[in-house]
Amino acid sequence: MSSVVEKARLPLRLLAGLFGIFLLAYLVHRAGPAKLLQSLTTLGWGVCLVIAWGSVAHLAKTWAWRLTLLDDKHQVSFARMFGLRLVSESVGQLGGLGQLFGEGLRVSMLGPAMPLISGIASVTIDRAFFVLSAAVVSTLGLLAVLIVLPLPHTLALYAGLFVFTLLGVIALTAIAVRNRWPVLSGAAQIVGRIRYFEDWVEGKRSVVQSVENNLLDFYHRTPGSFWASFALNLACHAAAVFEVYLILLLLGAKISLFGALAIEALTKLVNIAGTFNPGNLGTYEGGNMLIVKMFGLTGATGLTLALARRLRAIFWAAIGGLCLVVLSKTQTKTQKQNHFMPIEREPVSPPESQTHSEQAPESHIAVILANNLGATGFDSPMPQVGALPILLRSILGAYKAGARRVVVVVDRAKDPWIQHDLRRTGRLSRSVEWCDFTPGEESIPSLLGQLASEAQGHLLLIAGDRVYHPSLHRQAAQWDGQGNALTLMSGDKVVGICSLSRETAIDLSRRCPAVANSIEGLHACLSLTDSVESEQVPQDKWQRILNEQQRQSAERKLNRWLVKPTDGIFARANRRISIPISRQLIAYPITPNMVSMFTLAVSLAAGIFLSRGDYWNMLTGAVLGWLASVLDGCDGEVARLKLQESACATIFITCSFLQA
Repeated sequence: MSSVVEKARLPLRLLAGLFGIFLLAYLVHRAGPAKLLQSLTTLGWGVCLVIAWGSVAHLAKTWAWRLTLLDDKHQVSFARMFGLRLVSESVGQLGGLGQLFGEGLRVSMLGPAMPLISGIASVTIDRAFFVLSAAVVSTLGLLAVLIVLPLPHTLALYAGLFVFTLLGVIALTAIAVRNRWPVLSGAAQIVGRIRYFEDWVEGKRSVVQSVENNLLDFYHRTPGSFWASFALNLACHAAAVFEVYLILLLLGAKISLFGALAIEALTKLVNIAGTFNPGNLGTYEGGNMLIVKMFGLTGATGLTLALARRLRAIFWAAIGGLCLVVLSKTQTKTQKQNHFMPIEREPVSPPESQTHSEQAPESHIAVILANNLGATGFDSPMPQVGALPILLRSILGAYKAGARRVVVVVDRAKDPWIQHDLRRTGRLSRSVEWCDFTPGEESIPSLLGQLASEAQGHLLLIAGDRVYHPSLHRQAAQWDGQGNALTLMSGDKVVGICSLSRETAIDLSRRCPAVANSIEGLHACLSLTDSVESEQVPQDKWQRILNEQQRQSAERKLNRWLVKPTDGIFARANRRISIPISRQLIAYPITPNMVSMFTLAVSLAAGIFLSRGDYWNMLTGAVLGWLASVLDGCDGEVARLKLQESACATIFITCSFLQA
């Protein structure tokens, strides 16, 4: 039956597409080809600027989507998600069914390592945020229309009713999320009562339930990521408003940002009306002509506005098509490799002539000793440095150094508080293993012996009550294991990082006293043998934190770690401004990629002002260009302060492609 319906819909969609083409031709005739050509000539190379500005919106949408994946975002790269976003937008140009198909592509092509439930939940949350933020912007825009334009009484009444309807939808959505209303599972249960859909809904019930739980947990467990993703979706719509303002500015039309907001809100209504028209062809252009006439502009201006925005959409749709081809080939190749890979393979022994140092280093286990956190100096078990709890900094540093497993040894009485505080950050990996420790009942040496018996590589001990330069994690993780142990020292002080071979860890569990439950006590036991290797590191690369004075010292050292040895005189001058800015940014749920996108927007704004040519515009452009140079260092600084990744390379590659 569904095939019959699809066959019946196909001629209707073809008819709608042909009608759109004829409507577009009529609109060009109505606006006047000469006037339209003159408007396009006035716009000129400004179309390239509009296309470049479109990249900002796509990057913001991608990062908003990435935030919804939480811990699973490490299973897929930002570049792949950016490509899938463009693929989805490209297919969505075909209309409502194209948008549904595009969302399905996003889920299916995330990658084999991504759990299906996580992919479905992330795409659902992302689409819901985009629609909800569009409703917020439409509400503000319609209020702007009611304020700016002298509408007839009947039309103003309809607009007011629509505004109240949107506000009701927004309010109900907020209440449903806050009170954990089972909207999806309830709707599925109602549909399942229909005999025709009963079996289908029953087969999908567990998936719907899992997706709904992920949706609700996203707000209740990670409010920071929730609001950051929603704010990025609002930023996408704000970018669309600025796009309208930019095009009209390049055309010489005098309109304020308030007016551009009103035009964008009315354009969204036109997009809803043209959902069933493939590509919204003709209806979109006609709607723009009618909208701008309400603001006293010509029909040719409205048609040029629509065509410029369509050219931007076509350009990025073409890039999305290329991404679809590339990603499809990559996925097919991966599937073939997985299909032909044998299930069991005999381990291949290295040649006897090959030395241990020539072999690839085996992955290690990182054991973080957090049982002494909060012993002195602080009410909280975890003081923060760089807006991150010091224990979380150790966990993230261990993972970045290549640890296969991360085991956190924590006081049993403080375990619930510590885990709760870390999970609230949204940065704690689910793969972290927690080992409760009760002084006097368990011992750290026995735990190390147990872990060593399960390990393939060496054990890396990390004291959780201090902060370390990332190079120290790498130095200990890349230990060749030729000795029994490696201890990092600053003079006669134990830094807090120690590498143990499997044999040494097992031997330590037998002969070390049970009271040696700190890194200093374990080092004292190791020092009784002659096979312990010590490496001296500067005191400036680590800091123990037992009181507020030491925490402030760690903050100052962290600032010095932000300065690169390759920084020149101008970069060092910019650091004096960018580091205080970055310090303020890390207090909020702002990611390095958000900073990168804002920097790109400032650079584009500088280019716009410089292109105007007069004195004050040139001066403004120069100031914005210098500000972009300062902000260019903030994304990397925020990444290093918060131990995150930055998509600067992706942005620069995109900009280089656009310039080419």
